Amino acid sequence: MLQYVTTVIDYDAEIERILGGPPSKLAFRALCAALVRAGSPAGLVSLCHERLASWPDRMREAPWSWLAALEAGHTKPTWELVRSLQLRSARTGILDAALPDPRSRSEVRGVTHLDLGWYASDRLAALVETMESWEDLRSIQVGGLTDMDGALLTRLAGRAALVRLESLDLVSVREDMWHFKKPPFRPPGGQAWRLRHAGLRAPDLVHLMRSGLVPDLRSADVLVCDFGEARDLAGCAELARLERLSIGFRCGKNGRQPLWKPYFGNVIDQDDEACEAFFACADLASLRSLTVRGTAMGLGREGLGARGIDAVIGSGVLRQLTELNLELLPVGDAAISGVLESLDRGRIERLKLADLVATDVTAAAFAAAGAFPRLRHLDVSRNHLGAKGAQQLAADVRMPVLEHLDLSGREGGSPYYGRPEVQPVGDAGAAAWASSPNAGTLTYLNMAATGLTVNGLTALMTSERLHRLGGLDLACNPVGSWPAHLRDAPVWRTLRTVDAADCGLGDDDIEALATTVSAPCLHSVSLAYNTIGPRGARALAAWAALPQLWELNLHDNVLGDDGLTALASSGAAQRLLELDLEQDCWNAHARGNATQSPALLLDRAAFPSLDAVFLGIVDEYHDARYSSGFPSPSRQELASAPTTRPELAAFLTHLDVEQLDDDGDDADTEGSDDERAEYDFRTERAVRHAEFIAVAQDFARRMIEGDIGWPPPLTSDTS
Repeated sequence: MLQYVTTVIDYDAEIERILGGPPSKLAFRALCAALVRAGSPAGLVSLCHERLASWPDRMREAPWSWLAALEAGHTKPTWELVRSLQLRSARTGILDAALPDPRSRSEVRGVTHLDLGWYASDRLAALVETMESWEDLRSIQVGGLTDMDGALLTRLAGRAALVRLESLDLVSVREDMWHFKKPPFRPPGGQAWRLRHAGLRAPDLVHLMRSGLVPDLRSADVLVCDFGEARDLAGCAELARLERLSIGFRCGKNGRQPLWKPYFGNVIDQDDEACEAFFACADLASLRSLTVRGTAMGLGREGLGARGIDAVIGSGVLRQLTELNLELLPVGDAAISGVLESLDRGRIERLKLADLVATDVTAAAFAAAGAFPRLRHLDVSRNHLGAKGAQQLAADVRMPVLEHLDLSGREGGSPYYGRPEVQPVGDAGAAAWASSPNAGTLTYLNMAATGLTVNGLTALMTSERLHRLGGLDLACNPVGSWPAHLRDAPVWRTLRTVDAADCGLGDDDIEALATTVSAPCLHSVSLAYNTIGPRGARALAAWAALPQLWELNLHDNVLGDDGLTALASSGAAQRLLELDLEQDCWNAHARGNATQSPALLLDRAAFPSLDAVFLGIVDEYHDARYSSGFPSPSRQELASAPTTRPELAAFLTHLDVEQLDDDGDDADTEGSDDERAEYDFRTERAVRHAEFIAVAQDFARRMIEGDIGWPPPLTSDTS
């Protein structure tokens, strides 16, 4: 009989530690797990009620797995602490959860925020039907509504319970409007609402503001789809009360792109014209936060260009902002430099300039500006900065209170089917930030897809300046190894989360990583898409940090039964909430579709705090699932058994069964062993990374030299 490691946990102290730390959705789940394991005594639950009142309601979220378990008949006493629901699974081949009915499910009656997800007509219909029973509901968010939802929005508009809402998002500026029109949302006049934020199409926002229903509106997300809408919106005197505006111009389309190549993007003249019309006339006297967002198009972007940015600058609004977000716009360095010159650098606190075709020329513009004394958040991700640009930002720009820095490239999704678009700041850029005067206040650093090798990793981990760093993202880099001497690296003193997905790490590296004895704040580790086998799994099972982890992502590794058994039988993962053990169907060492997962994974003693688990074989290209980790008879028996762990029942009862092949012959699975070995991205990982970096460096050089090369002649090979 297996003997599990017994870890004595002082739950009172643990709960106090979580409540005293930074609020997060994962921390809330950890708090609830500790309460459950402590027996949920009334006094402790009451204490949590009181202390959680200071947390944002969106952090007190019941994740998809809780809702799926609730559907499968499993509840828990900590539901009364929940204030937000996440219905989307966001997982390959796993169904979203249904919206619970508060009339029969007392667990959700305290919910204040609902995120219904995308293309969620059925969930929105269920909400409309039960609206009056969500007595505490203050916020609704739903995306991807189409013209087929017109009758549903008409019903929603007539609900008396809308007067209680403080936030309503029916449209997001992340939507491109390429495929579907939006139905109108036109509530009748009447009693004034409490609404402070709305996400709507421009005509609907105009109607709402002019109707007198929303006198307290201070924040808006809006999509503008033609010149007339821009002009009408700009004419609303009520805009002068807005403190925050997020706007997307969707007035024209292009869609041309080179296949699998970075390019400048498509400037849409109609978007520029609408932007000019809006910012020339809109009264934005109270505005403090502005977002302007275009859309993705292949490895480029589409939307307004330099003319539109000039219109924003010309309005004078930039000088009054404390927050500016520009994203997915084909504008380039000159326009960005104009933005930086127009900001009040002594006022700005948050600045996002992401996916704008920025190069080292933009970094030089930052250096020319000199200082941003109140800037806490800087995001220049998905651009084309190189080592020189990263060095200038680190050394030549004074940012004395900077907490959040994102230098990442575009990660590109699954490495089997996607490709990262590297922002080639490289090891030299990482080293510059490791020694930067601005590093002392950083709590989060994103270096994903930046071309880091082990030298860049070492520079960051051994930095004495990064003494507050809590989050470090290293994903999609050719790191290639994890040196043993990093076990005592200074950054371990403060790190809470580490993402080392797709970094080329194998068993030797995991053994070296697992020699780290002290990482007192560490709670979340991602090692997805590496090459961790049984030996690495055994090292993780013995890692001194494992008992404190809340989240462990081992997606698409090669652990095998021995590795899975080692993790489960150690009993060390006492606090683990979420565990991902899925594999892609093209993994050369993927388990067979009909292969039974080790029985120890089902033992509650193995992972006693677990509330979400993901097993089996997925096809990430087709967004399909081929297996659950259990042969069909076992799966069906486990799914219906009352003794099955709630998190496993949630997983098994919400599989999209149309693609499942877990009762078939493994010989019929996707590809032969030779084909899978050839297609597995690990086969040429180093070569591929070198190619990605070279392409990124060449593209950045061409942009700096003015060789945009876009748009091409209409006869060229574009799609």
